[in-house]
Amino acid sequence: MANQNAPRGLSPIGTITGAAWNQQGQTFAIASDASNTYAVGDIVKLAGGSDTNGTAYVTKAATTDIPVGVIVGFRVADYGVSLQGTNLNLTQTYLPLSSGLRYAVVVTDPNVVFEVETDATGVAAANVGSNAPLTITANQTTLATSSPLSNTVLNSSGIIAQGTTGSLALPLTIIGVTQRADNSVGAYDNVQVIFNRHQFKQAQGTA
Repeated sequence: MANQNAPRGLSPIGTITGAAWNQQGQTFAIASDASNTYAVGDIVKLAGGSDTNGTAYVTKAATTDIPVGVIVGFRVADYGVSLQGTNLNLTQTYLPLSSGLRYAVVVTDPNVVFEVETDATGVAAANVGSNAPLTITANQTTLATSSPLSNTVLNSSGIIAQGTTGSLALPLTIIGVTQRADNSVGAYDNVQVIFNRHQFKQAQGTA
């Protein structure tokens, strides 16, 4: 059976230590952004500075940036907002363009293992252990209540073995193809990855 093409960005599934992911994240501020949308599964980087309460700013990362983590949720009630007489939209799980100052929960632990879908080329068994780039859409126009997740996928055509020039700069390391009845090696396969480049770890590879 062919793999389903249903990207959802990066999803935390465990840790490289063998321990379960503890479902913890850190809150970051996202300034009003006219260029980027934000969804669960998107990768973000530090943007420099913080809000008036000292919460650090992040912005959506490009594949060449150094990530700080992956968005796993958004605050429904932001700091300083009175809940009295305020209607909370519990269905909006993404941020459109120019959403104002908002807050996201981000998994920042560099030991977390993520699952991510690949593109139409897919990851081959021989690619396990290599580094890989991502395909990231700055303004994801397909976001809606019915499709609220990131469309970020692993860019299979850019995979480079760790001993090969250029691998050091790539953000992900492929540690395996997900072993599941609905997933097989090939186009749109789901693979398990860790961050190679990360704000809180040393990258591996060849410059």
